[in-house]
Amino acid sequence: MDKARNDLSAAVPKFCLALEEHRRTPDGRVRTSQELITSFFPHDDKSCTDRIFKYLPNDARGPIIAAWGIRGIKAALRDSDEKVQSVVHDALVAGDVDHNAFEDGLTAETLVRWVPLGDLWSFWRGGKLTKQAIHKALSTAYELYLFDARWFLDTIQAKGGAIKGTDVLADGLEKADLTAWVRRIHETGDGTPKGIVAALGWDKIVARTANEVLIAVLDAMVTKVGLVVAGSKLDSRPRLESKPDMSTPVGSIHVEKDKADRPSDDTWSMPPNAPGAATDTPAGEEAHAAIPSSEEAINVVLEDELLISDAGLTTAAAAAAAAATPNPEPKPGGLRDRLNLGRPSSSRR
Repeated sequence: MDKARNDLSAAVPKFCLALEEHRRTPDGRVRTSQELITSFFPHDDKSCTDRIFKYLPNDARGPIIAAWGIRGIKAALRDSDEKVQSVVHDALVAGDVDHNAFEDGLTAETLVRWVPLGDLWSFWRGGKLTKQAIHKALSTAYELYLFDARWFLDTIQAKGGAIKGTDVLADGLEKADLTAWVRRIHETGDGTPKGIVAALGWDKIVARTANEVLIAVLDAMVTKVGLVVAGSKLDSRPRLESKPDMSTPVGSIHVEKDKADRPSDDTWSMPPNAPGAATDTPAGEEAHAAIPSSEEAINVVLEDELLISDAGLTTAAAAAAAAATPNPEPKPGGLRDRLNLGRPSSSRR
């Protein structure tokens, strides 16, 4: 079998596996088997989008498809991604495979081993998160050291950030719970973040804290461990991939993309500086910018070691002068001396 996409011995895949296994239990059923199909294989009678089988190698998906009875094992082991997509789509439309069989065939371990973990998190996160599901996610992540107690207390906040840390936990406690919490800290003698969290316990933390507060902690945690990209918006709604508009001229899509990716003119182009205005331009560039335009500059032509100013001679006159004096010596105080050019080189260019 090909090397798995995700290493199930690593902490983040273990976390995703625990969530997926819990999702398939009555207490953790935040998303149904029907939603698994609509999220990872959205389809209608005429089209479909494969977001799952294309990640599985033939020797992983072949036995699954053969077990559904929609393809022989030898053919299933050889089928291309396109063929597998077509066969599964036909079976779903015909009712040969229902949502329960679909989920049973694609075990939790299979999904976590091969499917991008960010997709699995988005699927779970988009469900109706219950106290049981949130408890499972927080306690599992804590046990796998995806976050520690200090990070948890530094991150948790409520009422728009007005209260943070232990104040958030205490805000949801009744007097008896608060007294028991303080007594437990005193008995253990551990006032560290780890001791504070342990004295209250995840059961009490989850039960007495608002879901949206705890979910915000989970969102921050998965961003911290790289399960999702910072700033990305959750969009778990299933949808079919639309076909490109063939009426669009070839290359126009790329052109629009380039325009979208390119920063606006205001961010990367600068207007020319007004004459005499102070700038931060390096000295070398200031010297270059100070050179007058070609209409104002003194044009010097070095032709056969003859120095001639365009302002005083025409092209024909310059040629005649060159023929009359093949090796002229510059006169003291002449144009060459005024321009500090020195003696002409003896080599011809």
